[in-house]
Formats: sequence, C-alpha cells, structure tokens
Amino acid sequence: MIKNYFFATVFIWFTSLSGQTCIPDKSLTKAGFLPATLPPAVVNTPYNQGISVLTFRDTSTIILGQKIPVKVDSIKVLRIGGIPSGINYKCQHPRCVFLWDTVRCISFYGTAGIVGSYPLKIYVRAFAKVFGSTPTTQNDSISSYTLEVVNRTTSLWQPVSSSFRVSPNPGNDIVEIEDSHTGANWFITELSGRKVAFNVIDKTPYSVRFSVADLKSGIYIVTDGQRKTKLIVP
Repeated sequence: MIKNYFFATVFIWFTSLSGQTCIPDKSLTKAGFLPATLPPAVVNTPYNQGISVLTFRDTSTIILGQKIPVKVDSIKVLRIGGIPSGINYKCQHPRCVFLWDTVRCISFYGTAGIVGSYPLKIYVRAFAKVFGSTPTTQNDSISSYTLEVVNRTTSLWQPVSSSFRVSPNPGNDIVEIEDSHTGANWFITELSGRKVAFNVIDKTPYSVRFSVADLKSGIYIVTDGQRKTKLIVP
C-alpha cells in the first residue's frame, strides 16, 4: 500500500487568474508545495485563484515487510469537499488528471456569500506502477488547505514595519513576535475576528515566543492593538 504521506510532496504554486481557465506556471521544476494557504476570498466579491500542480514521480510502498519502489504515473482529483457556497472549481485538464512531468492547474472561482473559514478536502486517486510494470491505484485525500472568506480586503496582506515582526512565517512550531512598543498587548484572531488562545513560552517587554502547534492550518491576524499583520500556519 502506498503511504499516505507521499501526497504531501505535490508541488502547488498559487497564481491570480483573469477567468475560470487557469494558466499553469511553467517555471515549476520539482515536486513540493508553496505556499501553504489559499489567498482569502472577500464576501460578495468575485474570486479567481489558480493552483498549478506538478506531482512527484518516485515513492515507495511496503510489501511483506520490504520497501518496494513505486513510479507514480498521475494523480486524479476526484472531488473537492468543503468549498464555500458560491465558489466552484475547474481543472485545466478535462478529467482533472495531474502529471509528474507536465505542469497543469485548477482554478477556484465564483462569489462567496458567507464569511467563515472553510477547510478543503481534496479527494485524489494515484495511478502508479510497482516493480516497474505492475499497475496499482490508491485513493487518498489532502486536507492541508483552507479557504478563508472575509468581510473586506485590508492592508494586513502587505508587509508592516520591521519594528513589528512575526517569525518564522509561515510557522508550524514556535513563533516569535518582536515589537518596538514596550508592553504591547499582543493577541491573535481568526480572519472572522474571533480571538484564539495560544500557549506563551516566554515573554519580554518587546517580544513573546509562543507555540502554534494547537492552531489549525490557516491565516491568522496578529495585532498589538495598534498594528496588525498576518500569520500563516501551514
């Protein structure tokens, strides 16, 4: 059985689109993924975003305790669950098939009507060959992406002054906020505005280190009461 983790090596690069038909990014040369999150959609505003995909080629499976090499021919998107009402998706390829040697893309488009956080679940089927010639398939799903629907665009998507910095960003373990404002009241919210709890590891008058291990994947807003910036949790 092919291990589920190999789907994490699909390379995804997000691009803005001018219509429902996406344009694949031909600069992709290796498997992987970047960035970890979809750009947010603004409620009642047309949304068009694309995902360019270059799948991996080599993986392995365990048969009778032995590690056996597997060559992946293609991955097919069967369906995508969790998409907010008003948003649709369309693959560049008519059967939603993605290859290891050809960049293809998928577009998300439409107009979302309800603010919220929408975890996406992408159901896929991998087509591969074991021992170089024996065909095999495996169904799996990818749950790493969330589409946030927000009330309006804000300046938080632009870099802020270096005196207010969150790093590393994206961050999936320990994150540090550095702030020139001594005694700043730092807090974190979802895009909807709801505050989230986080575990403080240590704190000084100008910085705080905290864990994001308990936060679900998505985009958050870090604020000191006067300034704000985004934090991406992959």
